[in-house]
Amino acid sequence: MTPPQQPPPLKSEPRVLGSSTSSYNSLGLNSVPGSIWDFVSGSFSPSPSPILNAGPTSTASASPNGAELARVRRQLDEAKRKIRQWEESWQQVKQACDAWQREAKEAKERALAADSARQLALQKKEEVEAQVIFQLRAKQCVVCGEQARGTVLQPCQHRVLCEPCVASAPECPYCEGQPLQW
Repeated sequence: MTPPQQPPPLKSEPRVLGSSTSSYNSLGLNSVPGSIWDFVSGSFSPSPSPILNAGPTSTASASPNGAELARVRRQLDEAKRKIRQWEESWQQVKQACDAWQREAKEAKERALAADSARQLALQKKEEVEAQVIFQLRAKQCVVCGEQARGTVLQPCQHRVLCEPCVASAPECPYCEGQPLQW
């Protein structure tokens, strides 16, 4: 068996549907690179993308070939992967920032609470100190302020003077002018 013979190619077809400008215009393919055979064979894109033609274009390589399309797709996939990585990184940074802001707000609230507690403690300390000072002074002589009160004055019954100050005091310091009885 002999294989069927193919008819010889027609030499008139390339002239009718060739790559001349007049044949593009007559077929309605104005400003479309390539020939009608590129479109029929599947290696022609009806709407070429500017990204696909980003490299230097020449009239001989107006339509992208399979290797160039694969390269552009790889670049696009890589760019999408990088964008996803950046978005993930951005989300992580945003979450960390939000967490830091929450921690700062909580720390500020704790600081305010601690400051209020400190103010309250200082106030109580001052009250206790005043009370201790009052109690200490209540036990000291009102004249000299050094020795303990030890003598009850007559007739007022005040206990405000120490023994050395009672001997030199003519009257009770609280009773204003009432003479002491000895």
